[in-house]
Amino acid sequence: MLDFDKPFDIENQIEFMKKYVVFSRKERMRRLLTYTGYFRLSRYGKYLLSYTSVLKTKPKQDLLFAVYDFDAELRKLLFSYCKKAEIQFKSHLSNAISLKVGDSLFYLDCTSYTPSRSEKDSTKRTSNVKYFDKFIKTISENEKQLRRNVHKYPELKEYRTGGKRAKKKIPSWAAFSYFEFGTITKLYSYLRGDLRKVVLIYGYSKKNYGKEVTKQMDTWLDAIRNLRNVCAHHNKLVGRTSSVVLMDKTDDSAILVSNTDLFSRIYAMKKVLKAEDGEQLKKDLRKIVNKAKFDIYIFNILPRDWEELYDRINFL
Repeated sequence: MLDFDKPFDIENQIEFMKKYVVFSRKERMRRLLTYTGYFRLSRYGKYLLSYTSVLKTKPKQDLLFAVYDFDAELRKLLFSYCKKAEIQFKSHLSNAISLKVGDSLFYLDCTSYTPSRSEKDSTKRTSNVKYFDKFIKTISENEKQLRRNVHKYPELKEYRTGGKRAKKKIPSWAAFSYFEFGTITKLYSYLRGDLRKVVLIYGYSKKNYGKEVTKQMDTWLDAIRNLRNVCAHHNKLVGRTSSVVLMDKTDDSAILVSNTDLFSRIYAMKKVLKAEDGEQLKKDLRKIVNKAKFDIYIFNILPRDWEELYDRINFL
């Protein structure tokens, strides 16, 4: 038996892949393992092996390659839409609040936030407040790094010694371009309730949004952040579950079979994206699904009626 804490060569890796899939010719497996490494590829093998009862046979090598290729194309597509959602939301956040309060540095002002996040549970309130103290320090330090790190952020030289804005701090619309999306989602979650609503009114179609929608937005942003990280690090996406997505009360509850599967990530994406991007996402996703060299529905990657369900998701 192989010791997974010790390295083992490609030939051993090839043999051990037979635990998951059936194949006789080793060359294709050797090429893919040389590229991907055993751990990454074996995750796909293990995933397929769990469907042996559905397939009525042990998965074959060709299926492994087809699923791997589909997953790569899926990650590429969804990452491009995660970027759209991230850039768009950063813009909504910085513009909406700086215009509302007349201060481009609102993100550094503790009065812009509710440290407890209005949590009713005393334990969660205490936890939120404790984390907020660390969070606000991190935000401040991130802003300082933008001004200090000459080599990483040369384009911000005006905010350093000798620059025209040397005595000023970085405005939100510039700082948010460099902040990680996880920082932005956390920032939104801690904002005062009135400012959270201002962001939605500024960026979306309605003139008024309630507290409930802002809490739903927290889960949509978190879902997109998780999806972005999976795609950015080239991890297996098919068959993966993630954080819980809350449904908009204006949507039919039957739209989501699961609130942690891939389709729930796509649900969150349509909610956060602008309408035209949301419509294009469906078209681009359909192309990838139609090009797949295996039946994605056997493996519950998406619901069979995902297009119909997608059309029933109301834009925010």
